[in-house]
Amino acid sequence: MRKFKVGDEFEGVVSDFGMSGEGIVKDGAYPVFVPFAAVGERVRVRIVHAKKDFAFGELIEVLEPSNDRIKPRCRYFGRCGGCDLQHLAWARQEEVKRLNLQRALHKTAGIDVEVPEVVSGAQWAYRNKLALPFGTMGRHGKVVVGFYEKKSHRVVPLKDCPLHGEWAKRVIADVTDWANENGLRAYDEGTGRGLLRHLVARYVSSLSVVLVVNGDGVPHIDNLARKLGEHFGDYALYVSPNKEKTNVIMGGSVKLVRGKESPQKLGAFSAAVSPLSFLQVNDEIRDRIYADACAALSDFRGDVTELYSGVGLLTAELALRLPDARITAAEIVPEAVDDAKRLMRRLGLADRVTEVCADAADYMRRLPQDGTPRALVLDPPRKGCDETVLAAAAEAGYERIVYISCHPATLARDLKFLLSRGYTLTSVRPYDMFPQTMHVETLAVLARSRGAGE
Repeated sequence: MRKFKVGDEFEGVVSDFGMSGEGIVKDGAYPVFVPFAAVGERVRVRIVHAKKDFAFGELIEVLEPSNDRIKPRCRYFGRCGGCDLQHLAWARQEEVKRLNLQRALHKTAGIDVEVPEVVSGAQWAYRNKLALPFGTMGRHGKVVVGFYEKKSHRVVPLKDCPLHGEWAKRVIADVTDWANENGLRAYDEGTGRGLLRHLVARYVSSLSVVLVVNGDGVPHIDNLARKLGEHFGDYALYVSPNKEKTNVIMGGSVKLVRGKESPQKLGAFSAAVSPLSFLQVNDEIRDRIYADACAALSDFRGDVTELYSGVGLLTAELALRLPDARITAAEIVPEAVDDAKRLMRRLGLADRVTEVCADAADYMRRLPQDGTPRALVLDPPRKGCDETVLAAAAEAGYERIVYISCHPATLARDLKFLLSRGYTLTSVRPYDMFPQTMHVETLAVLARSRGAGE
């Protein structure tokens, strides 16, 4: 096995995929991770980072392509960091995700299970949200929005993205035209000057646009409102001040400055969604997951606790499908809790649903252990659940746990903990929430073993 250093080039055959979708080329037992390479290909690789046990390389040339290799649809693929797998045929993408979940469960949790095929939907134009930085192009300082070029904070202009619908192309054009027509300037990270920092937009059944700005207000806002009104009809235009030197996109608050807030059509009902609230980006797959999560509790008789409950979409689904259950939903973002409370009142569910603004771990620590039959629904961020949450769930004796995960590694870690505390994995299913990327959503259902905790 040779000792690689940065800049070395070599040829090899891709033997496997990594957890981030990279091809793995081995020199003996030494793996080199190569983005945009496919299994079975002979490739030429240049080392860009080398460590004792592994290295990262860049793909210089595909000498013998795989039958799974296709031409990417997006002209920015490989430069923009949004997609990992556009070079792979759709069926191969789904199989890579399925196997990576299966491997994560085996490696981390010791779970040997044949993961079923990925539940999928639309491959393109599925995202309901975009978040893009403003930048400057050319000697005249033309304002653009786009993506950060790899390993830099230079903004590469973006006019459209095939992961979004035509709405995104129109919003990008309207906002950049408005900025340049009115002499506005993009924020410069180096000097701290310039007004426009990020464009954040969401389109479900109507348009929501947030201008994140290095200031307290935005001049010529009526001109932008006029453009949005002409092209979208219903819209809400917000400003979010963010004057900190930080890579956090949104400021701490948003203010509606033009248009009106409209409930968004989400599955079987409509709900208000604050720009500060989390909402799954793929409406079709979100609805599939939520329906299956509810089905996993269809025969359960008892109360339900939901953590990381967001704007209350799953909470409402649970309450509607489990008419005899009392549901307590905990969420840490105040704006999301307010959205959820409004939704429950509108649907006539407020008498059976209690919305709590609290950190999940803090809430579980103070949960009364009164022997009431309960089920637990978890939908945490990528980092997974705090061990305090899982330990409290096991201590309280939740009879069933429904876990929605967006990261196989942290899911496997958390399942390992729960299995050690008397739970059995009864089902697991992957969902393609993010086509053309390596990300995969998973629904896992656990049952408390008889005699556990006794």
